[in-house]
Amino acid sequence: MALLDSSYISKLREHFRALEDKKDLFKQTAIKVNRRSKEVIYALIRDDWARAEEARKEMHELLNWLRNELKDEPRFIGMALTSFQEYAEAEILYSYLKFKKIPTHEDLQIDEDCYIQGLADFCGELLRKSVEEMIKGNIDFAKESKNAIEEIYLSLLSLELKNFELRKKIDYVGNVLNRLTDYIFQKTTFSNISQREK
Repeated sequence: MALLDSSYISKLREHFRALEDKKDLFKQTAIKVNRRSKEVIYALIRDDWARAEEARKEMHELLNWLRNELKDEPRFIGMALTSFQEYAEAEILYSYLKFKKIPTHEDLQIDEDCYIQGLADFCGELLRKSVEEMIKGNIDFAKESKNAIEEIYLSLLSLELKNFELRKKIDYVGNVLNRLTDYIFQKTTFSNISQREK
């Protein structure tokens, strides 16, 4: 007599195959969220608001699917963390450029860790956008961005976090701030020299 009934083993096999299929679908959807968030960011940096809105809508739809799946399969959360971070980065950049506001983690419906990661990465994208604007001669945008990044940096420092990964992100924001400050200094100094030589 078998210790384990064959019908029971068949049920287990079906369960794990279905779980693996769902896991694969979840993983592919998470990757799509990451791609759409990058599309939103790249479109915003290029001032392509139509494409940004389109990609953002797709990103929201995919993210909502992930959230619904996590209600039934919370064990998949590890695969979704990067997606939530990427989503936060894109949403913060969108909100800042469109409304000059930075949403909270409650607004974005994500946890605090993912929010801090996304907020830090937003600062990097704001640096990229500032460089693009400076190339076009818009130094005021860069100066305003520097003030925003500085406020974020000081706010994050005040949290006095002990989590090593989050502290690395805060250091990243500090480096972004230093780079943007240097770029602004170089741009204004070069502009002043050019004007004196005319």
